[in-house]
Amino acid sequence: MGTEVFLTVLSGTSGQAPRLCRTGLALFAAVRLGSLALGARTLWRDEAGDLHCDTAARGCLLACFDDAFPVSPFNLFLLQMASLLTHGTACSCVLRPSSFQGRSGWRQGPPHGKRRLQQLHWLSLLAKAALEGIFLAVFHGLYARYPSRLHCPPSVSCPDGVLCTIEQANWKDAFNLFVAGASWASVALCLPGLYSAASETFHCASGPGKGQLERPLLMPDV
Repeated sequence: MGTEVFLTVLSGTSGQAPRLCRTGLALFAAVRLGSLALGARTLWRDEAGDLHCDTAARGCLLACFDDAFPVSPFNLFLLQMASLLTHGTACSCVLRPSSFQGRSGWRQGPPHGKRRLQQLHWLSLLAKAALEGIFLAVFHGLYARYPSRLHCPPSVSCPDGVLCTIEQANWKDAFNLFVAGASWASVALCLPGLYSAASETFHCASGPGKGQLERPLLMPDV
């Protein structure tokens, strides 16, 4: 039971997902969590402090940082993981094993109950893929590459333009690409799961009608 809940929270899927899909999603989520924990203690410990500018004015440094990074890539990835774990926790409550009494019991349940749970499973996978995709679109829209130099034009907070260099910019760029790559891999793993769930959903929806059409015609005895 504990392993099932753990897998559901990390993968954001129910036990009806393909085993490879579910295990892969949980693995990539765990890798990203570990990477974010390590990054918070090393590369991203003091992001603003890693700027070295040609001015001693603290206000100019902060203004340049805020202008270049409206949302820090690291904070964006943290928000993504918080959203994914919230989604996984909701799935563990709605799609917990006790709600469908095991895989075999779920398959032998009433058709309407099976159909409803299959639809919930399909929607959970769709929401997982959507969350991954939305944050990836925002990340790539804001940061194609992590810059190593920043040139900030004159502003109200900083009358004179400043030129800044970012310490460990290449390592931060590699970190961003690694986490984004794990997110892209999660999207790819969701696709076969979505196809399988959609096929099952349509099969359940068309099952009763199809069964009635294929029922043999009984001729009365004369």
